[in-house]
Amino acid sequence: MDLERVARLRKIMAEEKIDVLLLRLPENVLYATGYWPVIGASLAVFPANGDATLIMPFSELDYAAAGWVADQRTFRFINMQALANPTAQTQALLRDLAAEKGFANAVIGYEGNFELVAGNNVAAEARVVTVATIHAFQAALPKAKFMDATNAIKKSRLVKSKMEIEQIRITNEVASMGYAAAREMIAAGVREAEIAGAVEGRIYGRGVGYKNVTRARGYCFVMSGVNSVNSWRPFCVSTDKRLAWGEPVLVELDAMTNGYFNDLTRTFFVGAPNAQAKKVFDAVQEAVNTVIAASKPGVRCADLDAIARKVIARAGFGEYFNHQLGHGVGLQFHEPPTLHPASNDVLEEGMVFAIEPAIYIPGFGGVRLEENLAVTKTGCDSLCPFPQRVD
Repeated sequence: MDLERVARLRKIMAEEKIDVLLLRLPENVLYATGYWPVIGASLAVFPANGDATLIMPFSELDYAAAGWVADQRTFRFINMQALANPTAQTQALLRDLAAEKGFANAVIGYEGNFELVAGNNVAAEARVVTVATIHAFQAALPKAKFMDATNAIKKSRLVKSKMEIEQIRITNEVASMGYAAAREMIAAGVREAEIAGAVEGRIYGRGVGYKNVTRARGYCFVMSGVNSVNSWRPFCVSTDKRLAWGEPVLVELDAMTNGYFNDLTRTFFVGAPNAQAKKVFDAVQEAVNTVIAASKPGVRCADLDAIARKVIARAGFGEYFNHQLGHGVGLQFHEPPTLHPASNDVLEEGMVFAIEPAIYIPGFGGVRLEENLAVTKTGCDSLCPFPQRVD
């Protein structure tokens, strides 16, 4: 059991006067129980005091063994007697559990305002909390008082436990396997999408089985030359463009192992970079390492954003860094804290975040370097072993 994160969540529940959490989103089930649902049809019943309970499809019992909850109650998601309806199927089990454990009249917290959620392990579909979900809870527990616990859950997740940081470190190590595949393939004439596919295949193929990783995925986006200028947008897309000699190749990589994400970027060059390319890359790398040196508990995230901007402006490229410095990573690859000029967030020990200073010059291309950092007692620890510069 991850005693550190369980204790943190229970402390915040006590502060918010929440007796029991009902968690349906796979990322929150994983956070509270150590079990990462496969199809998102499970329910974690997490009390402020006492043992948690999992209500889950019978078919996922072997996956639940990775967690620490002993009380597991199952339903048949697939059967020939009735259509699958996990909301209805968990409702009766929840009613019986409340009567058994005495929380029918409790204050119940639910996930009422998670507009951004992590993808399921089965990434093509995601089951989310809806009005129907909440109505089913209310029907099962008609005498309970319900409250939206989104802020309490997010507050707890903001600071990572040592176990969580280690899992994010492993994700970064697996991502480095993917970057090695990119380095092997980058050459004039190779298509962006081919490289992205090789990176994702390497992560899946070698990541599973590495340091107790049972599930691994990589979401890689390769943008070269003029295409890389557009990677300032909040999305990246690999195309069938073929790499050309001398141009930058920006490789954005969001990887996951056992439910924990990173968010990384490396920029390669096809052949030797010219003088302009070296100057641009040097400015971005200096911004990254200056922010790393300044990151420690008590530092304002807005100040880190300003530090990176100052370095890039001093190099003469200030107008070409047109997005925020970074964001937290963990159960999602975009989560608090937020490193933005308008952010009020302050670093605490245990926070994990990505910094991604960049320069995007029309007619030349984009250069971005993104690192994942864990805040320590006196500074920060960089989690990715893959080198910043690849000559």
